[in-house]
Amino acid sequence: MAASPRACKRLELSPKVERTIWGSIKHFVSSILSFNQGSGACAVESLWVHPIKSCRAVEVEEIEVQSAGLKFDRRYSFAFQKDSVEGSSQAGEWEFVTQRKYGRLANIQVEVWVPDPDSLDYAPGEPNVQSDGVLVVRYPALEQGTGEYEAQKSFELPYCPTEGQIRNQGYTIEKMNIWKDSPDSLLITSTDRTDSPPWIHDIQAYLKCSKPFALFRVANGHEREVFRDAPSKEVLGYQSVVGFADAYPLHILGLASVEDLDRRLTNIVPWFPTTSASRFRANIYFRGAPAYAEDSWKRITIGQQIFHVVCRTVRCALPNTDQLTGKKHGSEPSRTMKTYRNIDPGAGKKKACMGMQMVPAAEQGSIKVGDKIVILEEGEHHYTPE
Repeated sequence: MAASPRACKRLELSPKVERTIWGSIKHFVSSILSFNQGSGACAVESLWVHPIKSCRAVEVEEIEVQSAGLKFDRRYSFAFQKDSVEGSSQAGEWEFVTQRKYGRLANIQVEVWVPDPDSLDYAPGEPNVQSDGVLVVRYPALEQGTGEYEAQKSFELPYCPTEGQIRNQGYTIEKMNIWKDSPDSLLITSTDRTDSPPWIHDIQAYLKCSKPFALFRVANGHEREVFRDAPSKEVLGYQSVVGFADAYPLHILGLASVEDLDRRLTNIVPWFPTTSASRFRANIYFRGAPAYAEDSWKRITIGQQIFHVVCRTVRCALPNTDQLTGKKHGSEPSRTMKTYRNIDPGAGKKKACMGMQMVPAAEQGSIKVGDKIVILEEGEHHYTPE
């Protein structure tokens, strides 16, 4: 195992927090629902960030809330280069990648390391302190002699590189397509560069991507503005933005809703593995409310923070990917969800909804596991497509 990043400590759960939802949740959810039955207690059970889009999530106990969502969430993304337009001398555009096509992204693990003032190496001028921490990325590597991905390699990324670090590392600003947006983004490296590090080629090969391959970071000040179902700038007092999240800053999901889906799957497809909430890649999982209670939420508090619950999460096929193996199922749980969760006319025909999208009411704050959730306003939702 490589040495820990200088002047930093790993952001992770404290030993007192029992692990809950990463694997099978079936019996766990049943027990907490019975424990809270009639208590009216609705609280945060688990918090997750996804530092590199579509890669392995990181569970945290407490996290800062920013205008673009939770700190560390979806600030990096891999991308491939599309074919250039016929007759054009310009290179093709960069396009973000996700588990929708490359399920193996789930096997790329990310650790978040934050500056530690108690570290003997800590100093204001320490590069890892200046970049507000480090991401340690671990990925499957070929084992010599077997040809199998049984080994593991790692590399480090600055969480928020300074202008000096950007210059020294040769990072450049280029556009990266993400859905209908093409924000200016920080190109960390790509396989078509002569000075590209081995890890970008390793990951390209592991994902079996035949196109030029790259890693991007959100360029500070170039976040994508959020409109559609989000409150206006006049209502919020600031313009809602996202980094590399699909559409909105935050995603919340009730564990009871996942457990209900799991029960239906068991009846329909008995051989399907127990559904893990991790398949839905939400930021906030809560307990203590009936299944799908979140469908009608409009405004809530989590601890001391207020959030606008702006629309339902329209599900693609990504939940069909097992987050522990990167293996995709051909149809489940998407097929079962479509049989009873096609509930929002705005989402379109045969589109299942599970979980809710949120926008923080303030640009700064924090939330933690155990925070009580209070419903301030309920009402109807009608999803607005792009």
